[in-house]
Amino acid sequence: MDFLRDLESCNRGTRSHSAQGLANNVTSSPVMKIPLPPRLWITDVSDEESSEEIESCVRDEGVFNPERARVKSRFRHYKQRSNVTVPLGIFWDIENCQVPRGCSAIDVVAAIRAKFLTGRREADFVVVCDVRKELPLRLQELNDAQVSLIHVCGTQKNAADEKLRQCMRRFGELHSAPASLLLISGDINFAADLSDFRHRKNMEVILVHKQNTSSALITCASSHYCYNELTAHLPRNPKTLSQTEEEEDPICEVEVVNLPLEQPADRVSRRLRRLADNCGGRVLRVDKSTAVLRFPTPDHAARALKRMDGEDVFGRKISTRYLRPLQPYHAYSSDEGYSTAGVDKPAFIPPPVQEALIPSPVPLAPTVPATEWARALQALPAPTPPPLDFCPPPAPRPRKIRGMHGSANLDRSGCSSSNSGDDSRARDSQSRAVSPWNSSASFSEPSSEAEDSTAELTVTNLPPFDPAVIQAMLTKLFSQYVPVVKVMVWVYNDGPIATVVVRSEWDARLAIARVHKRRLDNAWSGRRLELALGRPSPAPNHDVLRARLRAILLDHANHALPLLRLRDAYASRHCCALTTSDIARLKDTVIIHEGYGRLVQLTDLTPVTELDMEEAPWKCHIHGGLSTGHEDGSRILQPVFMEISMLAKNTLALLDSHGGKLPLLSFVECYEAAFSTFSYDATRGVPLELLLHGAAGVELRDAPSRHLVRKEPQHDLSSSSRSSGERERPRTAPALEPMLALFERELVDLLRAAPRCCIPFSKLIPAFHHHFGRQCRVADYGFTKLPELLSALSSTIVVLGSGSYRIITISAAAQGRRWTADLLKLLKAVPGRAVHPNDIPALYQETFGKPFSPADYGVCTLAELMARVAPGTVAAAADGAVSLPRRAPTPEERGRSAQFALQAVELLCYTPNLRMEFSRFVPAYHAHFGSQLRVAHYGCVKLVDLFEVIPDAVSVYTEPSGERGVRLAIRTARAVLATRFRALGPVTLESLPQAYAAQFGAAPQPDVLNASTLEELVYATGGCVENGLVRAPGDAPLWVTSCLAACAVLSADRSVARGSTEEYFSSAFRKLLGCDPDVRRLALAGVVFADARRVQLTPAWRLVWRVAQILADRPEPMPAMDVFVEYTSRFEPLFPCADLGFESVVDFLRHYREVFVETGARWALSAGVAAPRCLGPARHEDYSVHDTPPGQKGSRVFESPKTSLWCSPPASALPAPTALLVQESKRRIRLAAQFDAIQ
Repeated sequence: MDFLRDLESCNRGTRSHSAQGLANNVTSSPVMKIPLPPRLWITDVSDEESSEEIESCVRDEGVFNPERARVKSRFRHYKQRSNVTVPLGIFWDIENCQVPRGCSAIDVVAAIRAKFLTGRREADFVVVCDVRKELPLRLQELNDAQVSLIHVCGTQKNAADEKLRQCMRRFGELHSAPASLLLISGDINFAADLSDFRHRKNMEVILVHKQNTSSALITCASSHYCYNELTAHLPRNPKTLSQTEEEEDPICEVEVVNLPLEQPADRVSRRLRRLADNCGGRVLRVDKSTAVLRFPTPDHAARALKRMDGEDVFGRKISTRYLRPLQPYHAYSSDEGYSTAGVDKPAFIPPPVQEALIPSPVPLAPTVPATEWARALQALPAPTPPPLDFCPPPAPRPRKIRGMHGSANLDRSGCSSSNSGDDSRARDSQSRAVSPWNSSASFSEPSSEAEDSTAELTVTNLPPFDPAVIQAMLTKLFSQYVPVVKVMVWVYNDGPIATVVVRSEWDARLAIARVHKRRLDNAWSGRRLELALGRPSPAPNHDVLRARLRAILLDHANHALPLLRLRDAYASRHCCALTTSDIARLKDTVIIHEGYGRLVQLTDLTPVTELDMEEAPWKCHIHGGLSTGHEDGSRILQPVFMEISMLAKNTLALLDSHGGKLPLLSFVECYEAAFSTFSYDATRGVPLELLLHGAAGVELRDAPSRHLVRKEPQHDLSSSSRSSGERERPRTAPALEPMLALFERELVDLLRAAPRCCIPFSKLIPAFHHHFGRQCRVADYGFTKLPELLSALSSTIVVLGSGSYRIITISAAAQGRRWTADLLKLLKAVPGRAVHPNDIPALYQETFGKPFSPADYGVCTLAELMARVAPGTVAAAADGAVSLPRRAPTPEERGRSAQFALQAVELLCYTPNLRMEFSRFVPAYHAHFGSQLRVAHYGCVKLVDLFEVIPDAVSVYTEPSGERGVRLAIRTARAVLATRFRALGPVTLESLPQAYAAQFGAAPQPDVLNASTLEELVYATGGCVENGLVRAPGDAPLWVTSCLAACAVLSADRSVARGSTEEYFSSAFRKLLGCDPDVRRLALAGVVFADARRVQLTPAWRLVWRVAQILADRPEPMPAMDVFVEYTSRFEPLFPCADLGFESVVDFLRHYREVFVETGARWALSAGVAAPRCLGPARHEDYSVHDTPPGQKGSRVFESPKTSLWCSPPASALPAPTALLVQESKRRIRLAAQFDAIQ
């Protein structure tokens, strides 16, 4: 019993304690042994009644009313309750309710939690926004505030609202009443959802809205608060506020700049309406590159200002700003945006700590605008300056890197392989960097002086360390090579990602070359860092990707394509790459079948509308119905034989008929529909796209799809200044520029060795490794991807095609420079440095050892190739021959050259065979004449040039081994050898080498006079071989007489122009001298040349025969002037010494000393030499005057007025009458046979 009384007293105390002051008379009987009935357990009391009111009620009435206090019943034997609060879900539309200017997102989140988390617990805090439109500082603040950040595409209509509705519905499914829901937005689209949460699920709905919010939205909430009042007391940063921003009135009009000029105004207006439709904007006007839009409220205008800034409109990245006609405009990028116009702001002087981040050789600007990077510099400690060897000062005014790294600028709406940077390249840089396959268009022109000196690097594949540790390690690593402005670390599900901010693009390139693929912790098991220029790419836009895949697969049979062909078609249409992971995410649209090959099958057969696809036509709207099966872009790469001028003319006509824009995929169909079919030639053809690159007036653009347009005319001043600026501006970091230039030369050498200078893109790296024996590391040149590296070399290297059909070749400008250099080598390899275009193929084969083909230089014909020669490099003659231009020598230099010719002949005459090695000429000259040979004294640069000035004295030749030599010219060497043979006296032909070697040091070489045998050498000097003895020139009058007799016989024949037959020549010669002629010896002496059983007189000996007749008719010697006068009166008006290479009549007479002899200043025939004449009239007619063959128009063979036709010998070229009869009979027999065959 005592035990029962103690238990009852304990229960009574516990119950009175749990009831918080209830009356003591509410007890049970002391003798009861069963458990007590359940009692009420007070858990939650309404806010309207405090604890004091409950106690007063108990005191007045003596009992406690459970209904009034809203209590929940529990069994008394349960344990004492814990302090459980109501779950609260917070959903923030940060685009609608933005962080106030000058405030920190951390302070705003803290204010919201302090206001609404009293008595509640935070179940979820979701922030939805487009991360591409927010500054990294804002994203970092939200991440530090421990909120869930969800990215949506800002260009899609109601994308953020739909994501917030989805998150709120999931919250409502997980948490039932009495949960609370807090929405921070003022959008009327949430009214229906808030009403359901409040009235159907009995949840408490709290609305935080901005001013001027619709009353329909406010009535759906249980309670509402003003967002401006909640954030009014938050601290502001005065450095980010200007004195005029807070005083500006709200504006509903927005100006859009940097619109494309080549697009019609209606197309641009439709594109802007699509971008502004989510904010209720309408286009007021479009004026060239600017447009004005009006929105219903200033809040809608502010939202559109952020959403539309940096979007792509037909290849241009637009910028937005408020329309304020009375003051400068601010181009908006985010809440703490940047200015692209000349805005006058208070200058910010950086603190001294900023100087520690920049090496001393770099000059600092006196004033720098206040930006977030300047504030970051104040907060960062001053690291140790990097060594100057690894960190050169940045180039002046480098570009600001603000874009995303990834594939080409293919998708303005956020596709996975797109580039969503803030700004695109300027028009002047599109010609050197943009191609349909290159990986980044992330460079933008500087927007302000402060942002000119910063660039961002994205670092991935980081180890899973603490963010503070990663930040410290990255700062230490990058500071070894470049100054680091800021390091930010982002933690995602896939691992941490860091953003490193450096001074300029050149520092970023240098950091890539030094840090890319390097281990962070220097451990063998550590991860290798992966660097990329710009920010990471956003998530793919699945809606656009679905529409594009449907458009491709709906055009094919069975709505299926192999995976490789699908990727090629996608790259050809949209200038970007399609990954397998992108396709795998769209299981509701396409599926991939695995089998013998990977086949992509379309499951969603919904037709594609114009609203789903962007306004970037990839196929011609006129000839779009012609399906050729070449949508992968391979047809544009087929080799075509066609002149570029004709292609350019026809292409411009096509552009006029297609509205100034012609898709590249449909170019072949459109061209062949309007003109003739292309001539495809695999041997002589050039890829069609390469011809289009070189067509005048045509420009190939890659954004938004590959198409042809007219090239805009460029003013001379602006183009020259821009080209000079591009040359001065380096393509990578200054420390890496020599390596990049070396790689460019190596790439050109590799392409020159390839067939037609083309290499497939997939085989470039293996070919480079095989050719040079080393790997090609792209990061060594400051790039992370091969397309980016080739894009920097666009002035030399061109990438044709798209997808797997890409090929690499040399650009048209580089091919022109290459051909100019090769042509100079050809001209320097020939004597006289002149060549006719018809002789170029043979000379090219001889010089370079490979067949000549204009297709190797990117053109189809030699005429186009000659047109690409740099002006002023070669000189063209009237007959089309090209030669190296030479400077006209001065009289003093001309006199010195003549003196040097005599010295060179004297020097070479001391050698046995009148020749010398080219490398020994200068030392021999110095040793013989005792003075240095200074080529500049003769107006030349090289010794070869000096030898070319005196071609009549010496010439340069090349040995079969490849070594060069110097020898006397043929005419000079003939005179020297004739003098040497006369000095030897009569010797036998067999003993001539020994006698010559005994007196002159070596045996004679026949090739001194381009002869093949020693006998031919003797006859070439003017001598002869009689009865085995060698007769020197002038010692064989009988031989000279026989030569003149042959000239007389051939000159007397009326068929002299065509040559005499051997029978006629032998018979006439026998009648004249009584012996048969030796045609072989006459040909060796250069008197005649025999071909096809005909003998013809050479022009030189024809002139010798005529002069010999003049001298034979005079008994006394004649002066050279009298010979000239007599010749012009008897034969022709001019003495043809210049045609034969002689300077004067005296020079001609001295050359043939075996025929003529000089006594004083007069000339006569040599002793014993006679000028025989053919038998006939007293005055014999020379038919060699008449050069026209008989039977042709203008022939004067039968018109000689001096001699009767019947007294002259018959023409040996006329056929006999019997021969004519034989030919007639043969013709009749042939016609009869044909007639019998017809019957």
